[in-house]
Amino acid sequence: MKSIFTFLCITFACIFSQAQSATVEIPAHLPEFQLIKIKGEGIFDSKDIAKNKKTLLGYVSPECIHCLLSLELINHNMELLKDVNIIFVTEYDQSEFEAKVKPIAPKLFEAKNVEILRDSEYEMPEKLKLTTLPTYFLFDKKGTTETMKRGSIEVVQIFNHLK
Repeated sequence: MKSIFTFLCITFACIFSQAQSATVEIPAHLPEFQLIKIKGEGIFDSKDIAKNKKTLLGYVSPECIHCLLSLELINHNMELLKDVNIIFVTEYDQSEFEAKVKPIAPKLFEAKNVEILRDSEYEMPEKLKLTTLPTYFLFDKKGTTETMKRGSIEVVQIFNHLK
């Protein structure tokens, strides 16, 4: 009986240690996409992203408190991000997104370097290999992934890559 219990303990320990040591897969480059504009009208194509600038892409939800906190933090730090392409992607429609986000992050709707897009077909979670919200990616000037951060507080770590 002791040997069965020991065997089970070792088996579970191996399984859990492998699960914790597994690396998180993230895209190496900014994926191609075409999404509906929430801020403005029409379709935004990834080819429309201004060249020779870093790009911050965030997948967020207006129903997620951590997303709202991260958007508020970004709103308060827009001066640091003035030379960065900023793209927010959500699955929510314009009225739902604006109703929750505009009161806490109005600068995101005013800034010329910010695009807010709707992923109505839910294609971006697969392309970005998302596992949680919010998730932010910082891509360098060539579209290569520089860093990825998840969560409301972790987003401030992206600012270190902009100096």
